[in-house]
Amino acid sequence: MHSETMILYLETLIQEKTFTQAAKKLYISQPYLSKSISSVECELNTKLVDRNASPLRLTYAGERYLYHLKKIRNRYTEMVNELSLVSQLDYGRIRIGVHAIMGSFLLPLILPAFHSKFPGIKIELIEQNPSISESDLIENKIDLYLGMDPATNKKLAYEELTRDEWCMIVPESSSLYQIDKTEVSLFPFPISTLNNEKYVLTGNHSAIRKQTDLFFDKHDISPDIVLESNNIGTVAALARQGMGITFLPKSALLENESFKHYNIYDFETKDLMTIYFAAHKKNKSLSASDKAFMESSRESLKDIYAR
Repeated sequence: MHSETMILYLETLIQEKTFTQAAKKLYISQPYLSKSISSVECELNTKLVDRNASPLRLTYAGERYLYHLKKIRNRYTEMVNELSLVSQLDYGRIRIGVHAIMGSFLLPLILPAFHSKFPGIKIELIEQNPSISESDLIENKIDLYLGMDPATNKKLAYEELTRDEWCMIVPESSSLYQIDKTEVSLFPFPISTLNNEKYVLTGNHSAIRKQTDLFFDKHDISPDIVLESNNIGTVAALARQGMGITFLPKSALLENESFKHYNIYDFETKDLMTIYFAAHKKNKSLSASDKAFMESSRESLKDIYAR
């Protein structure tokens, strides 16, 4: 017998307390209802209904049987919903706001995999400052905004994608440089030694710079800022060439760092940690494409940070 029918029969029997009343409510005969349940009991070789109880009730086996039938129904519904979403992903469009600094290193980690899975979905990238992306989300000019902490706009919902630890590039020109360091290693000095060093940093409007400044303030560090750039790749390249120390998320490192004339250090402190998120307007229903993009991004970043 179909599982949905058995769920209906058993739930009605529990509610009505007798086969007669349950059959009446189901618009079937009492013998047919009793025979239907007895047939399943024979098939399972166990009693589902305690017919000697007054009022009637399910046996423990009957309770578990009903529980699993409902679980199977829910899983089936999930499957149907998922397949329905997949069928909607042959074509579509997602408008994504992202800061150019962040997009330069984060998008290559997530877009190729998404495009491979869903080649029919067109991605429109709008590279702009976070404040503009937040306004555009609220005004429905874009669908998603990729950003990093801090996340403060109460009109938006923020879905965490991953967390990224930071590191520091220390060039040969710094007094903190150590020769023969050819891999990322723990910073070997007190944090106070970073005071009065020369730095190349991203601009004041960037989330990376804001977090860097908070780090400096917390540890009473006075940086000698030699240069600022809106591009994190430019800042990192200048640090490697000796212009000064810089901070950046580990995801922004080159795939094959040479360590020629520079060190790369990470920290035990959790002060330098980035949370990447996908933001969307609160109370707005996400499209199948939006949901697929966020799930694919999480999967791609999980695989990368698990390496």
